[in-house]
Amino acid sequence: MNAILLPVLPQRIRIDKGTETVVMATMQSFLRAQHGDLENATDSVLYGPSTQNKIERWWRELLERMERFFKQQLSTLVEDGDYDSSNKEDRNLLAYVYIPILQKELDVFRVSVWNNHRVRKQKGKELPAGVPEHIYTCPEKYGGEKCGLLVTEQQLMEVANLSNVLDGTDDYLEPNFRKECERHILNTDDITPAEAANAYLYLKANFDSNRV
Repeated sequence: MNAILLPVLPQRIRIDKGTETVVMATMQSFLRAQHGDLENATDSVLYGPSTQNKIERWWRELLERMERFFKQQLSTLVEDGDYDSSNKEDRNLLAYVYIPILQKELDVFRVSVWNNHRVRKQKGKELPAGVPEHIYTCPEKYGGEKCGLLVTEQQLMEVANLSNVLDGTDDYLEPNFRKECERHILNTDDITPAEAANAYLYLKANFDSNRV
């Protein structure tokens, strides 16, 4: 939903043929057709397996900084019998605690770490060297150019309405389930990553499924 609210459309997108990318491809083609510079707007959608995405360095950095830390917590919960992935209530309790924490950590990683680290010149590759955020904002300083296509608010709202992407809710929990969680832990923003497992255990011990 946030992506369609940006006023710039990429000339092309590259995605895999997953069920979750169908709407993205349709919206890209619809908006691209508004510019009239392609005979077939669907040509602006390139398909390929996600395993070929050139983000190895990104994943390596993320693994070092986040994945191992949270995997250790989750493994301990499983080994101690405190979390059962086949139990829907366990999954939802874990989601209530961990998703906001993970999102916050990912945002910090993206803004403070990845977007501001320095990319070195790579031998044999035609890639710019510098800070990703600055390369994206000022491509002309690195021998590139801004290729985004402007779209109007009217076009964005039209494609949003046609695709129904703004319908419903973004919440991954049922309202009553969330309400019961909030009765015990009102603000998950106050939970640090190191406290996440204990917060989950506290919530599980006090959660009253009869109130859901």
